[in-house]
Amino acid sequence: MSPAPTDLSSQNTSVQVQVDPHTRKVPHSVRRLADLAYLEQSIHRMLCGWGNQFDAWEDKVALCAHVWDQACIVQSLRQRIDQFPGAHADQPVSHKLEALANTVLNAPCFEDAVDGIYQVLNTALVNAYLDFIEKVSAIHDGPTHQIIRQIVATKDRQRRWRVSYRQRVVHHVNQNYLEDITAQLASLDHLHAPIPMTDTQAAAPVGVHSSFRPMPAKVDPSWLTTGTHDILDWIAVDFADQIQARQLFWPIGYMRELGLAMDQLLWIYDSPDMPWAFAYDESRHLWDESRHGDSGYARMKELGITIQEVGFKHSRDLLGDRAQTDDGQRLAVMSPKALYEALFFIGMVAETGHFKVKREAYSDFKAGGDLASAEMMLYDIIDETMHVQYAHQWLGRLAERAGLEHEGYEQRAHQIREDKQTQADQRVAALRQDPNKHSDPSWQLYQQLRQRVHECCPLSNAQSCPSRSSKPM
Repeated sequence: MSPAPTDLSSQNTSVQVQVDPHTRKVPHSVRRLADLAYLEQSIHRMLCGWGNQFDAWEDKVALCAHVWDQACIVQSLRQRIDQFPGAHADQPVSHKLEALANTVLNAPCFEDAVDGIYQVLNTALVNAYLDFIEKVSAIHDGPTHQIIRQIVATKDRQRRWRVSYRQRVVHHVNQNYLEDITAQLASLDHLHAPIPMTDTQAAAPVGVHSSFRPMPAKVDPSWLTTGTHDILDWIAVDFADQIQARQLFWPIGYMRELGLAMDQLLWIYDSPDMPWAFAYDESRHLWDESRHGDSGYARMKELGITIQEVGFKHSRDLLGDRAQTDDGQRLAVMSPKALYEALFFIGMVAETGHFKVKREAYSDFKAGGDLASAEMMLYDIIDETMHVQYAHQWLGRLAERAGLEHEGYEQRAHQIREDKQTQADQRVAALRQDPNKHSDPSWQLYQQLRQRVHECCPLSNAQSCPSRSSKPM
């Protein structure tokens, strides 16, 4: 093993030279960056493993933003490591780091995990970053200093978020859990030096060698609707012919996309063998879906609609409920086939299948003077265009991972979209003939909300807007 970096005592500074007579092209500091990148990627996985346990809307949305923030941190460190000839972002690091990460992951409860991640481990990482920039030349390694400043700023935002969260959700961390993490950090010199590889055992992704499993997502019971019909079923009846129906549909539909983001947490957690680039892309996808949910919810509130009225999800959900393990408390591992089918359905069926009606809605809302709804549509269309490209990019790799046939996937998706359209049209036709619809609570709610939205944001083209495409699925 190479000697430790030399102190620059002649300069009366804490900066240390990061090369020695045996160094080739990789400064000693790069080993520390690799350690830090591993722990940051571990936090990313921890957030995906625990994140669906947040109760409040704003915390679910914040969690998804943190997943993306964390992905950006990991990406910046990996890119910097790859810039050093002879180093690479996937280079092995000590299994002692895996032990530390697993200790944080295996918290006694969700609230302990929040403190373990956001308070204990993040604080240790910030201190390690500050130690790094004290010891490594800001002149020679300016790019790394710039990256670290950005990371520390992100960590500070997360710290302030946790302080706010703890003011709303009071919790005292389990002392045994806290002591276990603290002891492991102390044994690793609080991450103030590279952790040597003392044997050939390298760290695996956090959780791989652990019994930890994510739990079913928490959803406020008042957000659930279980009636025979969802309000969106009745909206679908008028979707093609009445712009007021579409004006009501899209905020509700977008609000429910936060549920997809909660599901995507498991996509990432249960694919540790996929390249980091997949986790990075899906983190952006997840964050976008959460923003669409928040966008829809914000528009709902502007129009005077509550989640309790329309529901966060309905029992006839497109993706269905994730299977649980035998004890009913933990989610079963998402199989490679299930992950392939989930991304295939979202990217090639749902997102691709809604482009036409979204573009129509954007044009009609803009023409009718509802610019807030038009803006909501436009940003979603921009994001979804990128999401479909993610599907094209990764489905082949996921099919290979699952041992599935991938050839002809676009034709398969086209056929499924047609089948879904036929089913949707048949459902609409049946509802139109329903003799009892006037007594259905969800139909009555639909009529009330249409009137409420009309009074709040009347459309100038309510009578003149031409018929458009039917609701796809």
